Formats: sequence, C-alpha cells, structure tokens
Amino acid sequence: MAVPPRTAASLAVLLTVVCGIADFRLKAEHLRVSGTQFVKPDGSRFDWRGISAFRLVELVAHGSEADADAYLKWAASRQLALVRVFVMADLLFKLSPADGMRALPTVLEMASRHGLYVEVVALADTATIAVDIPAHVRTVAEICARHRNAVLELANEPAHPTQARALHDPTYLQQLARSLTPGVPVSLGSIEVNDEYGAGDYVTWHAPRGGDHLRTLQHGAALIRRFKKPVISDEPIGAAEIAVGGRRDNSPDRFRAAAVATRRAGMGATFHYEGGLQAKLPSRTEMACLDAWLAGLR
Repeated sequence: MAVPPRTAASLAVLLTVVCGIADFRLKAEHLRVSGTQFVKPDGSRFDWRGISAFRLVELVAHGSEADADAYLKWAASRQLALVRVFVMADLLFKLSPADGMRALPTVLEMASRHGLYVEVVALADTATIAVDIPAHVRTVAEICARHRNAVLELANEPAHPTQARALHDPTYLQQLARSLTPGVPVSLGSIEVNDEYGAGDYVTWHAPRGGDHLRTLQHGAALIRRFKKPVISDEPIGAAEIAVGGRRDNSPDRFRAAAVATRRAGMGATFHYEGGLQAKLPSRTEMACLDAWLAGLR
C-alpha cells in the first residue's frame, strides 16, 4: 500500500529526530568507573595507556591541524589508548580559553577517527590568564559530553603557583564538579599536595620525581586501596635526550621498570616526555624510552 506524501514526510521527520536522539545517546556513552577500573560502554576493561600531548589543541586552533592529525595517527600506531591535552595555556605555549574551546571538538573528532581517547585538562596557568573559571569548565564539560572518547581533568596541578588561588582549595573544585552534567568521568586534579583533590570519579597522581622515582611508583597500590577508584600515574618523571635530576630521565631500562611497577600497583599510566609538552613526536632517546615503557606495561 502506498504511503501518502504527507505521511511519508512526517515519518521522515520522525526518523530524523529518532536518529538524532540515538546519535546523541551514542556519543554520551563514555568510559565509566567500575570499582578501581575504567570500563568501556560494552563492559570490557579500558587499559589506560596514555601519552602527554599538551599542545595538540593549540596546533588545531592556530592552523596546524595536519600536524595534530599526524601525531594522533602516530600515537594510535604505537598502541597508545589516550592523549592528554590542555585547552588553555600561557607558559609552555599560548592558547586562550576561547581558542581552546573552539578547537577542542575538532581534536576530539580527530582522535576518535584514530581510535583514541582524550584526557582534556580544562584549567592551566589560571594565575596569569583571566578566565571565568566556572563558565569555562562548564563549557569544556559540555563539549566533552558530546564526544564519547573524552574524560575530563578539571585542573593541571591545581595547587601549583601557576594556578589561581581559588584552585588551591579542593572544596572549590569539588563544588565545581558537582555542578557538571553527569556522564563524563571527572578528576579534580593531581593529589600529591592534598588527598581532597581525589574526590572526583577517578584520581590523577603526579608521582614525586626526586630520589628513587621507581620506588615511589610502588606506592600506587596504597593509593588505590585508599581511594577505592581508578588511580592514574598521569605525569611521572618524563623522558628526554639528557637526564635532569628530579625532572627527566633518559634510561629505557628505568622506564621499563617504571612501567612494570605501575602495572603491578594496578594504576593506569601516561607516558610523559619533554617533546610531549609541545605535542612533538619523540626524539630517538624518547622513543626508546617509550618502547621500553610500553613493553613494561605488557
């Protein structure tokens, strides 16, 4: 039986609406926390193998989208699962909050095409960048909510002198997190100064780099027992061509051992390196450290 034109048009509109709702729900299916692990929408475990790529959003914001895409393609080829990016900055590079928010959706879409998740860091260098913090965080969170491959860290090292004084109080970030629409996993910021920053959905930890940084990573298991949620070693000592005491290391063997210690502790892990501050491909020594680190995680 033929369908009248008006009825057919109405059905087409209804189908469009239904598909739109389904598409929104699909995008809203983010990683979720199950005990001390992340799981994917299908219930399988998500293994956090991240890498620092702070400048990726800035590259897209200022006309270097091809370079950002090349980096993401490379990261996927190394079996990494996630990149960590900033959406504002003043010290390492210049990225206004407005430009960061404008470019973030493109970065999330590009990463999705390469099968990568993105840890979006909403706040950095707020001591020198004038920004409406609550409005900025809400907008970033809304962008993340529309992309299923996003997780959100509210602030990079919130108690650091480069951050506004308001962020030095964990309760401020706790209140801010409660104002966000549920769905996107949220970390308040790294906990090394104050455990109260661990009140989000998951915990990020910048392990102290002085002394024996390998031994320090063994404390990860105790952190997991304390917080009873996923703990991510998000910015441990970084790799570089030249070792710098308490800041950078250039020994692949030590990076392999660090990864083994991280895995045994039960933490997720992000590879940190000097080139990652600018989202550059690793140098020869940094690449050797990355390869050793990945082998240690396996």
